[in-house]
Amino acid sequence: MQIQGFRRFFQSSCALLLTGLCSLAQAQQAGLLYDPEPPLDSAYVRIIVASREGPVDVLVDGRPRIQKLGVTEASEFMVLSAGPHTIALHPAGKPTAQLSTQLNVTKGRALTVAFTSLKANTTPIVIEDKTNSNKLKALLAVYHLDTKIGPVDILTADGNTKVLTGITHGTSASIQVNPIDVELMAAKTGEKSPLVKTSLKMTQGGTYSVFLMAGENGKMTAKVGLNKIERYTGK
Repeated sequence: MQIQGFRRFFQSSCALLLTGLCSLAQAQQAGLLYDPEPPLDSAYVRIIVASREGPVDVLVDGRPRIQKLGVTEASEFMVLSAGPHTIALHPAGKPTAQLSTQLNVTKGRALTVAFTSLKANTTPIVIEDKTNSNKLKALLAVYHLDTKIGPVDILTADGNTKVLTGITHGTSASIQVNPIDVELMAAKTGEKSPLVKTSLKMTQGGTYSVFLMAGENGKMTAKVGLNKIERYTGK
């Protein structure tokens, strides 16, 4: 009788242990399936080097956040706590900052910080970004970062339809559009001769950025991307 009782106790203990291990494994799998949500007081900041200098490493408050950010390349939105931060750009792989700036961010807001030069006294262009409030549409945002070009219009590539007008240097303009494939061009305001052309493939709910910047030989260049937030790990 004692042996049978011990067997029942042993079997019951094993079942409880296996149940506990299964629950732990499920919890671990859930952790892999879903990343932690950013805190409610988070702000979102991305960096773009809108010049022919680079690549750079980006440090926030002395901590490395982005490595080898290339020329005319926009980063993902970094998740930052609300309040003041120091953004420093280092030549890629170098310990000394080439340029730094102070930035005060507000919870729930998203900012694009564009550096049109990496000279020590350069003040970056800071633009507050809009979010897409209509998940059946796409949001198209255009950023004018070419220091040598005046106001521009955005038109369809055939020049027949104006999408956005009168975008001045250092500003952005946005519009909700149907999520389609489209070819666009930038032209000086009031003209139809293209400064640059670019193509977009848009989907519902997406927010797309078109950055107009100075390219090689003084010509305007355009970079297009879908807005993304960095993977938040809770650290």
